[in-house]
Amino acid sequence: MMSKKIYFLMILGALTSVAFGQQEPQFSQYMYTILPFNPGYAGSGGICAAATYRQQWAGFVETNEDGEKTKVNPREALFSIHAPIKALHGGLGLSVYNDALGHQNDIGIKVAYSFRMNISGGTLGIGLSVDFLNRGIKTDEFTPGQSADPNIIANLGKSSMYIDASLGAFYQMPDKWFAGIAATQLISAIGGDEIGQKGARHLYAMGGYTFTLPANPNWTLTPQAFVKADFKVPTFDLTLIADWNKLVWFGASYRFYDAVVLLVGAKPFANYSSAIRGLEVALSYDVNTSQMFGTHGNGVRSYGGPEITLKYCFSIITKPSIYGYKGTRLLGNRPIDFRY
Repeated sequence: MMSKKIYFLMILGALTSVAFGQQEPQFSQYMYTILPFNPGYAGSGGICAAATYRQQWAGFVETNEDGEKTKVNPREALFSIHAPIKALHGGLGLSVYNDALGHQNDIGIKVAYSFRMNISGGTLGIGLSVDFLNRGIKTDEFTPGQSADPNIIANLGKSSMYIDASLGAFYQMPDKWFAGIAATQLISAIGGDEIGQKGARHLYAMGGYTFTLPANPNWTLTPQAFVKADFKVPTFDLTLIADWNKLVWFGASYRFYDAVVLLVGAKPFANYSSAIRGLEVALSYDVNTSQMFGTHGNGVRSYGGPEITLKYCFSIITKPSIYGYKGTRLLGNRPIDFRY
């Protein structure tokens, strides 16, 4: 068993060494945002819905000649839902997101299907998603300088629609380990669009292993890694999460060349028998290690990156019917239904 753990950690280390970068929306709580990047995740873990809002480099603004300030820091909002569908031998998933980056605004929808199979005590999902993205440049807030890119000026107010595809595979052995690999923007990387941009293929790889502490089995540690590659700029996240009885967890991440992230989460109603027992709340905060953090001149450049996630999961379990008889004289009649 120990040799398997060491081998798995070696794989994680190898994955981080080949990281390159990413341009798609970025989330610090990537363990809650797997579905948009990996369609193979659809249908794992019951019926789950999650909503995430993130501000990267919060406080970063642009000031025009009149002294008016405009938020230009990246801001992402994401909603995703997925569920296993027995009739389809897999799962379906839906992701809707808004990514505001400077004066560019993206609205995307991803519809995913994964074929699921049981392998060696775990579940493997192999998925495909059809992706729709509307990208535009806002004109009411944009004030170009003298050296502005003429392509941007020519395309102000225009928008473009992308139809794309993603592929992914995700394997999970509950409460032990998980690993996934995916590729996105497989079609839009071929050509350009109406606003002078074109997509770039992205590769994602992630994995994690859960250790139970021998001295206190109520606590578990989960080291995990998330690699994002667009073959230009290296980036990856290394994370360590400590979990107590699946009720409260906290941890930290390091994002290459960008930030140290503090994470905390809880399932506040896990011990209740009500319908909200599957609710989970997670918070994180990026402390940027780059020059984006802190003050610059007479103003604030950035004071970090807050992020919040709400997740809700549940399962539909059909209880079997239990029948009985009041006496032997009723054996030929319809039995009494004790289902509850």
